[in-house]
Amino acid sequence: MQLLHGRYEILEIIKSGGMGSVYEARDTKLADSPCAVKEILEDKQNVLYFQTRFEAEMKMLAELDHPAIPRVRDFFRLRGKHYLVMDLVRGQSLADELKEKGSLAPDQVVSDVMELLDVLEYLHGHNPPMIHRDIKPSNILRDRRSGQIKLVDFGLARAACGAAQTAVGTMGYCAPEQLVGRADPRSDLYSVGVTMLQLLTGQDPDMLNHNAQYQQVPNGLRQIITRATRLKANERYANAKEMMTDLKLFQRGLGEAAGRTIPVEPSQPEVIYVQAQRSPLQGTLIAAALMLALGLGALLGHSKAPTSQPSATPVVSQKVAPALQLSAARPVAQPVAAPPPRPPAVTPYTPPPPPRPIARSPRPAPVAEIRPSLGGVAYPTFRPSRPRTTEVPESFEQPQLEPVQEFPTYQPEPPGTLGKRLRRRFSPPLPR
Repeated sequence: MQLLHGRYEILEIIKSGGMGSVYEARDTKLADSPCAVKEILEDKQNVLYFQTRFEAEMKMLAELDHPAIPRVRDFFRLRGKHYLVMDLVRGQSLADELKEKGSLAPDQVVSDVMELLDVLEYLHGHNPPMIHRDIKPSNILRDRRSGQIKLVDFGLARAACGAAQTAVGTMGYCAPEQLVGRADPRSDLYSVGVTMLQLLTGQDPDMLNHNAQYQQVPNGLRQIITRATRLKANERYANAKEMMTDLKLFQRGLGEAAGRTIPVEPSQPEVIYVQAQRSPLQGTLIAAALMLALGLGALLGHSKAPTSQPSATPVVSQKVAPALQLSAARPVAQPVAAPPPRPPAVTPYTPPPPPRPIARSPRPAPVAEIRPSLGGVAYPTFRPSRPRTTEVPESFEQPQLEPVQEFPTYQPEPPGTLGKRLRRRFSPPLPR
């Protein structure tokens, strides 16, 4: 009998995928107890993770203690593959239930998702938070004995410590930021929303055209799924506890309140107007306010009027506080008519005086200036030159010129002289 790692006897394969396979095995060193062996294929793009952080994160998984998470027993590396050994959960996955029933009842889906969110709240509460990154119906098992939900397949779980990650997961269930290697706890909530939609409709997730699927979802759950599956992470639920609160409201039958959606960064606050009850002093207060406004208007008009002419507006006393104590049966004072507006005074037009002539001084003659140059040498500016004189000073002596040498004129040779000389020079000598 061949044992894996000298300890585990492989019995059968449970499921297989692109990132590895899950086998049912038996631990020969622990009383032949059943266990599940997860085989994780080593990704070439993620070799650094397996060399540095895989062992540390597997130790973190071994320390997890939650009834809905299978306990991690062992992990090791063998022939370029990594193995994770966990407790075996005997039950049926929600994906298999969908194949049998077509879809699940809304109350059953809400109950199962609340148990799943309780597990995520436990995982995300670690420091750093643990992200599952592969939540889907096939990784959610219902225990055959207790009927509780179990979250399995932690082969892709990572700690969100800000380091670069690899884009892994199942298409259709992954959040947009997870596809570029930037998963965070809200990425798991996105996968939970997609899983809810599939459990309620029985159809594969198609988030590009989900209007037809949403018509089969109850109104309260529709708003919850819409908020959980928003493309921007900051518009989703902040944590699993907040999403669980909305599901509890749906269970209580609040309907629309369960799927309340908080707008992101509202431009203006929402104002709610409430109709106040009429009181017996309402008429008195309105009359007092009217009298106060009229009094202030008359007072301001009196202060702006000229002192030469008496104002026709009667002066109103500024003591208006006792008016608030009037009873409702007292008649309201009639408004006082404002005086007619005065025509504006006409001022005769006076033409402006003519402009005074400006005395200008004669322009001075140009004077030579010395300005510094870039080279540090001063050069005078241009100055008009004086007219040249033809007078020769007495001290000026005319230089004595040397006599010009006369050359003989050219006399041409008689015709045939040049040819005779050439023949005499280049002709061979005559024999003697």
